[in-house]
Amino acid sequence: MTNKITIDDLYTDGAMFNQEAVLHMLKDKIAFTQEDKIIFLIDPKKLKAKNRILVYALAKKVLKANQKIEDEIITNPEIKENTQLNKNTVGGTLKRLKDENILVRSQSGYKIPAFKVEEVLRLLNDKS
Repeated sequence: MTNKITIDDLYTDGAMFNQEAVLHMLKDKIAFTQEDKIIFLIDPKKLKAKNRILVYALAKKVLKANQKIEDEIITNPEIKENTQLNKNTVGGTLKRLKDENILVRSQSGYKIPAFKVEEVLRLLNDKS
């Protein structure tokens, strides 16, 4: 007998992700302030541009999953401000992540779909 599914199971935003695994990945890299801002605990320059963006996007995903912020969308200006990357690097890296199907366009920015979280964790474990 098959498990019953609903249409909601096919939406990526409705999917669950392994929050504990994400928190373990983020533990020594970022912290959340009381105002739910994301701050890097390590010098972000010690991470590759791609990894800085993925760490930041995962942090926003956790805040959204815990209803601390309204959305997990990351934007070019936000990434530039919070990761110490220049404008050209941010734009190019976000485009590559989108082309690699790691990030998806959403409204005015990008986000990591829930079904891609495990892949992102593997990427970060391999190349942090």
